[in-house]
Amino acid sequence: MNIIGTLNVSDIIFLLISFVVCCYLYGRKNFRYFEKLNIKGPSPTAFLGNFLDIKRKGILDKNELTGSMLSAAEDDHWKFLRTVISPFYSSKQMREMTPLVEKALATLLKNVGKIADSGKVFNANNLFSAYTMDVIASTGFGLEVDSQQNPDSPLVKKANKVFEKTLISSVERLAIVFPFLGKIMRLSNSRFMMGNLVDIIDFCHEVVDERKRNRDRNARKDLLQLMLDAQLEGHENMDKKTEQELKLENVTDWRTKRGLKDIEIIAQCLLFFLAGFETTASTLSFFAHSMALNPDVQEKLYQEIESVLGENAPNYDNVQKVSYLEKCMDETLRKYSVAIFLSRKCKEECTIKGLKIPSGAVIQIPIHCLHGNPKLWPNPEKFDPERFSEENKSKQTPYSYLPFGGGPRICSGMRLAQLEFKMAVVQILRNFRFVPCDRTENPIEYDVTPLLRPKNGIWLKLERR
Repeated sequence: MNIIGTLNVSDIIFLLISFVVCCYLYGRKNFRYFEKLNIKGPSPTAFLGNFLDIKRKGILDKNELTGSMLSAAEDDHWKFLRTVISPFYSSKQMREMTPLVEKALATLLKNVGKIADSGKVFNANNLFSAYTMDVIASTGFGLEVDSQQNPDSPLVKKANKVFEKTLISSVERLAIVFPFLGKIMRLSNSRFMMGNLVDIIDFCHEVVDERKRNRDRNARKDLLQLMLDAQLEGHENMDKKTEQELKLENVTDWRTKRGLKDIEIIAQCLLFFLAGFETTASTLSFFAHSMALNPDVQEKLYQEIESVLGENAPNYDNVQKVSYLEKCMDETLRKYSVAIFLSRKCKEECTIKGLKIPSGAVIQIPIHCLHGNPKLWPNPEKFDPERFSEENKSKQTPYSYLPFGGGPRICSGMRLAQLEFKMAVVQILRNFRFVPCDRTENPIEYDVTPLLRPKNGIWLKLERR
């Protein structure tokens, strides 16, 4: 029997409308999470949610490796990792690492001098990426990669590839819309699903294996050595059931009964590269751009460096005395928040100002938006270091400034990043000044990546004083 033939036009139109409405409602049902919590936001589109509204988004696949990173670990596991790694970032360790930073800095100054004498424009990102890579390799792993002398250093190329737009990053974005893709990526430990991280992971494995083959207990206590010292004999043979039966309830038990596993060492090595390479290099590049466009600020900073430090070489202690340098660094980190968002997981259901946050919900704080909020930072596009004078800092809204995060899980590498930054700025501005060129963008056009990154580079010129 031909049912369609028995229907009139109005019946067909009604059925079509009903079908479309059902499809629309079905397509929206998975995107009402925030609506049910009375959280206001842009209306989701059926099947797509707010995917079209997203400008920048990074998803870190939480497989065994990335889930073992300090930034992703939870509860006692995080406490254990933090206690193992924290000594590397102590004031004492920073002082001991100053000569290593000085060595990388000496090469940086040679390159800066060559650029200035040539009169050519240069991409600040390339200059500072090589510098930060040398510092990371030396302080973290006792390696001299000399990427500044060798611009085509394989390690720098591998690190740069991690932040490129790739097929995997596209799949990550699609995973926002189609959750099953996210599950596949999280469950997968395949080389394909790890994308451009593979090269850096392989390098970390090589470094760890080499250090184990040539272990020296009297070696300098770099990050890798601290982690190797936290391992226990036979840890690699412990099965998961035995590990779970240990009932690790405090950090001491984690240290004495379990120790650090190989995959956790690789994970921290990977995190050290990812968190320390691009972020500090980009911050130095954004700073250089700000100095070039604000010559009065640059000159004031130069005068204070000369007044406070004189002929003394910069080190961990004396750079803290250049107060205007601290202000310029803080303002750079405010205006150009390299980490554009911060994630925190709600452990227990709670209510804040009438807003119910369920257990297990992941809260993402948009740092870049927060730092550019005119209600918190008047005229936010202006580069103004005086925002961070002692008087103005006392008036700041708590947690309105989060370049390194906040709370117990604040970035553990903050001190090293600040030391790298300050020592480089002091030595460069003592002898050179940044100036704009025809290719200097204002404002800077950003790329669509998980970190704040200039799409076309930061092009400037250098002049000798």
